Amino acid sequence: MTDERQGTTSSPAAGPAPVLPEIPAETTLLAARIRELVEAGVFTDVATEDLRAAADHVAAATELLRERTREKPLLLSYVDGKQVSVHNPVEGPGNPLAPPMVGLEIDGSGATSSSALLGAAYEGPPGRVHGGWVASLLDHAVGRAVAVAGHPAMTVSLTVDYRRGTPHGVPLTIKARFTGKEGRKVFATGEIVADGETTAEANAILVTY
Repeated sequence: MTDERQGTTSSPAAGPAPVLPEIPAETTLLAARIRELVEAGVFTDVATEDLRAAADHVAAATELLRERTREKPLLLSYVDGKQVSVHNPVEGPGNPLAPPMVGLEIDGSGATSSSALLGAAYEGPPGRVHGGWVASLLDHAVGRAVAVAGHPAMTVSLTVDYRRGTPHGVPLTIKARFTGKEGRKVFATGEIVADGETTAEANAILVTY
Protein backbone atom coordinates (compact mmCIF):
# COMPACT_ATOMS: atom_id res chain seq x y z
CA MET A 1 0.00 0.00 0.00
CA THR A 2 1.38 3.40 -0.98
CA ASP A 3 1.23 6.64 0.97
CA GLU A 4 0.67 9.11 -1.85
CA ARG A 5 1.88 12.04 0.22
CA GLN A 6 5.29 10.63 0.98
CA GLY A 7 5.67 7.74 -1.45
CA THR A 8 6.22 4.97 1.07
CA THR A 9 5.05 1.41 0.58
CA SER A 10 4.52 -1.22 3.24
CA SER A 11 6.50 -4.42 2.79
CA PRO A 12 4.47 -7.25 1.18
CA ALA A 13 6.12 -9.68 3.58
CA ALA A 14 4.87 -7.65 6.51
CA GLY A 15 1.34 -7.49 5.12
CA PRO A 16 -0.72 -4.36 4.52
CA ALA A 17 -0.51 -1.60 7.09
CA PRO A 18 -3.66 -0.90 9.15
CA VAL A 19 -5.79 1.90 7.71
CA LEU A 20 -8.07 4.04 9.87
CA PRO A 21 -11.05 5.65 8.11
CA GLU A 22 -10.19 8.81 10.02
CA ILE A 23 -7.68 9.90 12.65
CA PRO A 24 -9.25 10.10 16.13
CA ALA A 25 -9.22 13.63 17.52
CA GLU A 26 -7.66 12.24 20.68
CA THR A 27 -4.65 11.00 18.69
CA THR A 28 -3.83 14.45 17.35
CA LEU A 29 -4.64 16.00 20.74
CA LEU A 30 -2.13 13.73 22.50
CA ALA A 31 0.58 14.57 19.95
CA ALA A 32 -0.15 18.29 20.33
CA ARG A 33 0.05 18.09 24.13
CA ILE A 34 3.39 16.24 23.93
CA ARG A 35 4.73 18.93 21.59
CA GLU A 36 3.66 21.52 24.16
CA LEU A 37 5.44 19.49 26.85
CA VAL A 38 8.65 19.39 24.82
CA GLU A 39 8.48 23.14 24.19
CA ALA A 40 7.88 23.75 27.89
CA GLY A 41 10.84 21.53 28.73
CA VAL A 42 13.07 23.62 26.47
CA PHE A 43 12.16 26.87 28.23
CA THR A 44 11.52 25.76 31.81
CA ASP A 45 13.55 27.13 34.69
CA VAL A 46 11.59 25.63 37.59
CA ALA A 47 13.20 24.26 40.73
CA THR A 48 14.74 20.78 40.68
CA GLU A 49 11.97 19.35 42.86
CA ASP A 50 9.43 20.50 40.26
CA LEU A 51 11.49 18.87 37.52
CA ARG A 52 11.35 15.62 39.48
CA ALA A 53 7.58 15.92 39.94
CA ALA A 54 7.11 16.60 36.22
CA ALA A 55 9.29 13.61 35.34
CA ASP A 56 7.13 11.40 37.57
CA HIS A 57 3.96 12.62 35.79
CA VAL A 58 5.53 11.89 32.41
CA ALA A 59 6.55 8.40 33.56
CA ALA A 60 2.98 7.72 34.68
CA ALA A 61 1.62 8.85 31.31
CA THR A 62 4.15 6.63 29.54
CA GLU A 63 3.04 3.58 31.51
CA LEU A 64 -0.60 4.36 30.66
CA LEU A 65 0.19 4.47 26.94
CA ARG A 66 2.13 1.20 27.13
CA GLU A 67 -0.85 -0.73 28.47
CA ARG A 68 -1.88 -1.54 24.90
CA THR A 69 0.47 -1.29 21.91
CA ARG A 70 0.70 -2.27 18.24
CA GLU A 71 3.43 -4.55 16.90
CA LYS A 72 4.59 -1.99 14.29
CA PRO A 73 4.37 1.83 14.19
CA LEU A 74 3.06 2.19 10.62
CA LEU A 75 -0.57 3.27 10.64
CA LEU A 76 -2.33 4.92 7.70
CA SER A 77 -5.34 7.19 7.55
CA TYR A 78 -6.71 10.16 5.62
CA VAL A 79 -6.46 13.94 5.90
CA ASP A 80 -8.45 16.05 3.43
CA GLY A 81 -9.04 12.95 1.32
CA LYS A 82 -5.33 12.11 1.01
CA GLN A 83 -3.66 9.13 2.62
CA VAL A 84 -1.09 9.91 5.30
CA SER A 85 1.16 7.98 7.64
CA VAL A 86 -0.24 8.85 11.07
CA HIS A 87 3.13 8.59 12.82
CA ASN A 88 5.47 9.86 10.11
CA PRO A 89 8.14 12.04 11.80
CA VAL A 90 7.61 14.94 9.36
CA GLU A 91 3.90 15.04 8.56
CA GLY A 92 2.33 12.55 10.98
CA PRO A 93 -0.46 14.26 12.96
CA GLY A 94 -0.10 11.55 15.61
CA ASN A 95 3.68 11.84 15.98
CA PRO A 96 4.88 14.46 18.48
CA LEU A 97 8.22 14.65 16.63
CA ALA A 98 6.46 15.98 13.53
CA PRO A 99 5.99 19.78 13.31
CA PRO A 100 3.75 18.56 11.47
CA MET A 101 3.85 19.46 7.75
CA VAL A 102 0.23 20.12 6.79
CA GLY A 103 -2.11 21.54 4.16
CA LEU A 104 -0.88 19.77 1.03
CA GLU A 105 -1.90 21.63 -2.12
CA ILE A 106 -1.23 20.61 -5.72
CA ASP A 107 -1.35 23.17 -8.53
CA GLY A 108 -2.20 22.59 -12.17
CA SER A 109 1.41 21.74 -13.05
CA GLY A 110 1.65 19.10 -10.33
CA ALA A 111 3.85 21.18 -8.01
CA THR A 112 3.11 20.65 -4.33
CA SER A 113 2.97 23.11 -1.47
CA SER A 114 2.50 22.61 2.24
CA SER A 115 3.22 24.44 5.48
CA ALA A 116 4.86 23.85 8.84
CA LEU A 117 5.54 25.78 12.03
CA LEU A 118 8.58 24.61 13.99
CA GLY A 119 9.01 25.72 17.58
CA ALA A 120 12.10 26.37 19.66
CA ALA A 121 12.64 22.64 20.23
CA TYR A 122 13.86 22.47 16.61
CA GLU A 123 16.45 25.21 17.11
CA GLY A 124 20.02 24.76 15.89
CA PRO A 125 21.71 28.15 15.50
CA PRO A 126 20.11 30.79 17.75
CA GLY A 127 16.67 31.67 16.41
CA ARG A 128 17.01 29.28 13.49
CA VAL A 129 15.80 25.76 12.68
CA HIS A 130 18.48 23.04 12.83
CA GLY A 131 19.73 22.30 9.33
CA GLY A 132 18.92 18.61 9.68
CA TRP A 133 15.26 19.45 10.10
CA VAL A 134 15.39 21.81 7.12
CA ALA A 135 16.70 18.88 5.07
CA SER A 136 14.00 16.59 6.50
CA LEU A 137 11.23 18.93 5.39
CA LEU A 138 12.69 19.13 1.89
CA ASP A 139 13.30 15.37 1.67
CA HIS A 140 9.70 14.67 2.60
CA ALA A 141 8.39 17.30 0.19
CA VAL A 142 10.27 15.94 -2.85
CA GLY A 143 9.12 12.42 -1.97
CA ARG A 144 5.51 13.53 -1.96
CA ALA A 145 5.95 15.50 -5.19
CA VAL A 146 7.22 12.51 -7.16
CA ALA A 147 4.52 10.28 -5.66
CA VAL A 148 1.84 12.78 -6.69
CA ALA A 149 3.36 12.71 -10.19
CA GLY A 150 2.83 8.95 -10.26
CA HIS A 151 6.40 7.88 -9.49
CA PRO A 152 6.63 6.87 -5.82
CA ALA A 153 10.31 6.56 -4.98
CA MET A 154 12.94 6.67 -2.27
CA THR A 155 15.55 9.42 -2.02
CA VAL A 156 19.11 8.35 -2.84
CA SER A 157 20.64 11.82 -3.12
CA LEU A 158 19.51 15.13 -1.61
CA THR A 159 21.59 18.26 -2.13
CA VAL A 160 20.50 21.17 0.05
CA ASP A 161 21.65 24.76 -0.47
CA TYR A 162 21.07 26.79 2.68
CA ARG A 163 20.44 30.31 1.39
CA ARG A 164 19.85 31.85 4.81
CA GLY A 165 18.80 30.75 8.28
CA THR A 166 15.30 29.25 8.48
CA PRO A 167 13.55 30.87 11.46
CA HIS A 168 11.58 28.85 13.99
CA GLY A 169 8.25 30.13 15.29
CA VAL A 170 7.44 31.45 11.79
CA PRO A 171 5.06 29.76 9.31
CA LEU A 172 7.08 28.03 6.60
CA THR A 173 5.94 27.14 3.09
CA ILE A 174 7.54 24.02 1.65
CA LYS A 175 7.31 23.63 -2.13
CA ALA A 176 8.41 20.76 -4.36
CA ARG A 177 8.17 19.69 -7.97
CA PHE A 178 8.80 16.54 -10.03
CA THR A 179 11.23 17.50 -12.79
CA GLY A 180 11.95 14.35 -14.78
CA LYS A 181 12.62 10.63 -14.99
CA GLU A 182 15.35 8.44 -16.49
CA GLY A 183 14.74 4.72 -16.08
CA ARG A 184 14.25 4.14 -12.37
CA LYS A 185 15.76 7.50 -11.47
CA VAL A 186 13.34 10.29 -10.63
CA PHE A 187 14.30 13.94 -10.21
CA ALA A 188 12.72 16.68 -8.11
CA THR A 189 13.41 20.09 -6.62
CA GLY A 190 12.18 21.76 -3.47
CA GLU A 191 12.39 24.99 -1.51
CA ILE A 192 11.42 26.46 1.84
CA VAL A 193 10.02 29.98 2.04
CA ALA A 194 9.74 32.10 5.19
CA ASP A 195 8.36 35.64 5.20
CA GLY A 196 8.50 35.69 1.42
CA GLU A 197 12.18 34.71 1.23
CA THR A 198 13.66 31.37 0.15
CA THR A 199 15.76 30.01 3.00
CA ALA A 200 16.78 26.66 1.48
CA GLU A 201 16.62 24.85 -1.85
CA ALA A 202 17.09 21.18 -2.71
CA ASN A 203 17.80 19.01 -5.71
CA ALA A 204 16.94 15.35 -5.29
CA ILE A 205 17.47 12.07 -7.08
CA LEU A 206 15.09 9.28 -6.11
CA VAL A 207 14.74 5.67 -7.27
CA THR A 208 11.38 4.05 -7.93
CA TYR A 209 10.48 0.84 -6.13
